[in-house]
Order: sequence, then C-alpha cells, then structure tokens
Amino acid sequence: MMPKRKLTLSVREDLIDEVKRMVLSEGKTLSDLVEEYLEFLAFETWVAKLAEDLGLGELEPIFDQEITSTRPRGLDATKIVRDLRDERASVHYE
Repeated sequence: MMPKRKLTLSVREDLIDEVKRMVLSEGKTLSDLVEEYLEFLAFETWVAKLAEDLGLGELEPIFDQEITSTRPRGLDATKIVRDLRDERASVHYE
C-alpha cells in the first residue's frame, strides 16, 4: 500500500455534511471519495495523453451512462447477430 499524506481542503460545511452522509451509507469515508476522484482524474489524463500519442483524437464516451445514451436508436442487435450467423452458416466451404 502506498503511503498516504494528509491534505487540507476548504469546502462549504453544508456540502461536506451532505456528502459525508452519502458516503457513510456506502461504507466509505470522505477521504475515500476524494482519493477515488483524484485517481479518476489522473487516469482520465493518462488515457487522453495515450489517445493523443496514438493519434486517436479525443476518446468518448467516458461513463457507462454515456455509452447507452449515445447508441444509435432503432437497431435490433439480436436480429443483426442472427442474420450474420445465418449468413455464415449458409456459406459452403469447398
């Protein structure tokens, strides 16, 4: 485990109280939440730099809910897969 260092933050008291209640109900601490967010920011920056180095441009979406919200509507994935399987099965190998 990496050593930890104490950090002093200035945050509105009402916000701290509200978020503390939320994270405590999940069995976490405010420190856990801040650390997870900082890890997310570091990872997001690393991924963006890697994508740039590989010439992939800006990668999106990032969050699961963004994936489902950006999917094309009207496609029937089950039918498409079934059609592809049927097509493959109908090909005769000589």
